[in-house]
Amino acid sequence: MSGWSILFWLIISFLILYPLNRWISTHVQGVAFLLTGSPQVAMWFFWVIFLPGTFLHELSHWLTANLIGVKTTKFSLWPEVKKGGQLQMGAVQVYVDDPFRHSLIGVAPLIFGSIAVLLIGQGQLNLTRIGQALVSGDVEAIWQTLVQTLVLPDVWVWLYLVFAISNAMLPSASDRESWRTVLLYLSLAIVLAIGLGINPSLPDNFQRIILTGFTYLLSAFTITIAVNIAFILLILITEFLLGWLLGQRVRYNR
Repeated sequence: MSGWSILFWLIISFLILYPLNRWISTHVQGVAFLLTGSPQVAMWFFWVIFLPGTFLHELSHWLTANLIGVKTTKFSLWPEVKKGGQLQMGAVQVYVDDPFRHSLIGVAPLIFGSIAVLLIGQGQLNLTRIGQALVSGDVEAIWQTLVQTLVLPDVWVWLYLVFAISNAMLPSASDRESWRTVLLYLSLAIVLAIGLGINPSLPDNFQRIILTGFTYLLSAFTITIAVNIAFILLILITEFLLGWLLGQRVRYNR
């Protein structure tokens, strides 16, 4: 796969992650509401389910801020309902006016979360072998690999961790605040370079490093999408059965 193809699919997969995350967040709380009948208990249920991911999200903010010399004071994993009804799962208070360092801190959960997903997916879930079987198109090999994966020790624990981490790794609105400024500066720099006739070329080794990073990131996003789709099916079935047994239905604001 060429570098441009990897970049294209990386962008597409990243854009797919947000609606999947939004659907999962909404319907996990819907299932909890059907079980308990209480919006408050549903909120706490949601917080507990995604606590491992929330911890890694906030820890990545804290670690990155300290590595680049940004002061931090508050580290919280306690849920809080903000204005407008938005649920904040945790928080790290940072003191930085520099949009570039703020952007690095904001993107940290995505990088740390992707590394964790990739390590679990390839190290514990045999997803590399499943991918190879899918590429080969051998239905028997695909089925055998899936069965072998599902009988692995603690497979459901690892699947749950991928689910919890991947749905907490996306940068929040506050994490993305400075992205527009950074992108604007980068765009202006590129336009200025083109206008001045500057056409710098990156060293081959550096290009390979970037391409390798993009490839690993794409693999992590692909694992995330696959696991999330599996859990979406599970959530749909659970919500349908609960609604049928209880004679109730959750109405969601679209």
